[in-house]
Amino acid sequence: MRSLQLRYMKTMFWSSFFMLTVTTSCAQENNEAVVKIPTDMKTINTVPFLTEQGDFIYVDKAHLKPISAARYKMASVFTVTGFAVVENASDRYAVIDQLGKTVLDFSTGEIDLNVVNGITFYKREREYQKKMPFWRWEWNILGGGIQKEQTYHSIEIGVLESKQTLVNQEIPYLEDSYYLNFIAVDRQRVFWNASLYEINNKRLKKVAHHIVEVLEDQRFVKMDKTGFSIYNTNSKKPIHKALLGTETLTIEFGKEEISLNDINKERFAPELPKLLVDSDKGDVYVFPQYDKVFPREIKSATAAQIDFLKKTSLIYSIADSPYFLLGIFNYDHDVWAYDWLYIDTDGNLIDRVDTYNFKVLDQLGNMVWPDRKMIIPDEFVGEGWKFGKVNTYREMDGWYLIRIENGKQQRSIGLWNSNQMIWELPPVYRDISVLDAKKQIYALQNTAENTYILYDHKDKKRIGFQAYSSINSDGLVRLVEDSGDILYFYIDIYSGREYREHKNL
Repeated sequence: MRSLQLRYMKTMFWSSFFMLTVTTSCAQENNEAVVKIPTDMKTINTVPFLTEQGDFIYVDKAHLKPISAARYKMASVFTVTGFAVVENASDRYAVIDQLGKTVLDFSTGEIDLNVVNGITFYKREREYQKKMPFWRWEWNILGGGIQKEQTYHSIEIGVLESKQTLVNQEIPYLEDSYYLNFIAVDRQRVFWNASLYEINNKRLKKVAHHIVEVLEDQRFVKMDKTGFSIYNTNSKKPIHKALLGTETLTIEFGKEEISLNDINKERFAPELPKLLVDSDKGDVYVFPQYDKVFPREIKSATAAQIDFLKKTSLIYSIADSPYFLLGIFNYDHDVWAYDWLYIDTDGNLIDRVDTYNFKVLDQLGNMVWPDRKMIIPDEFVGEGWKFGKVNTYREMDGWYLIRIENGKQQRSIGLWNSNQMIWELPPVYRDISVLDAKKQIYALQNTAENTYILYDHKDKKRIGFQAYSSINSDGLVRLVEDSGDILYFYIDIYSGREYREHKNL
């Protein structure tokens, strides 16, 4: 059961304000694929079922009849492509299909799956101690002995459907690893491990490499000898070339030349600078989409706006709009957030703009822009309220999870609708977990309780009668019984039906 617990912890969701990331459409929030690619989803009628003996079998959802006699120590739900990861009593892992047939043989390596563009990618990883040649022994000069072994990882990554192997390597524990962070560029291409691949018959063919970032509109940034170049996936010629990184901007206002230094400066230099300047034309393209040229002169501004501009330390390009975001971090203890101003491509400074479905997040996924006052204006704020982290998710369409501390220093969270300026769920909960944003299925934890209940917000009703220590979006729950025993099993988050065998039956 420990393996199931670890796998559960790995699936739980989600730094400072100085390390920010950006999402530029619903399809990009939470660092997901750049474009939303529809896949041919299979109908999954099979679920893992916890038996009275404490192991798992797979049953059909409708009648809970076993599909095979196989029993597992751990079992995952099936992917939309029809595969699941299982663990046997010998702590070995494998992948099976919906008929129970083994697709990836049992081994000691843990397995993760990720579905992109209708293809199931797998990663099998095993940690072991490798004996080293004597010239690589580590000698302890304080007399602690000789370390003759080093920790290594055996990593295999491939495609289940075609059995294509993309990586099969043994690497030292402290060196860079490989991840299943495949990104769909369009239906026929994926980006992974700094390369662009074309898909043909469930197999991948590398068509470009040295890629540092995938952008919207089927564009990507590539590093070469001249610096950086921006390409479209359908053309071999770059859209922009000979781009160099910079942290300095110069902009004219009348006869005055304003120099902005240390723009978008980070503690560690990013692989792709957030400002790219065309070494031939002098045009500056701005993170995150590098989609338009920053203006070279100010055409319209007040004295206060010019003063703000001179202090600017953060500049982002707001995608699908003519605007750029200008930020100054306010270190006041009562604020501790960014102040904002905007400039359009014509050089007009503006105090306010629409949000354009554009979000700036910190490294933990917490909202930085739009900020709290843009989301929930002061007239809707209770007396003595202080605000904590603000989050949103894909398909929430202007709804935000907002953490609050009231005048009595009591902390809670609520769900705010910024379109209608109302609380969809009042800020009275200890925690709210989004299980299905589109269908508005949430796990709610009351401030006086340590357990979660399922809640259907569309129908405004609780789902089922059981409460759990935790509920995951795939239905995996943690239940502490009256005896103190801890159970992990699956439920249907839409009906509350439990897939387990009760001991009193």
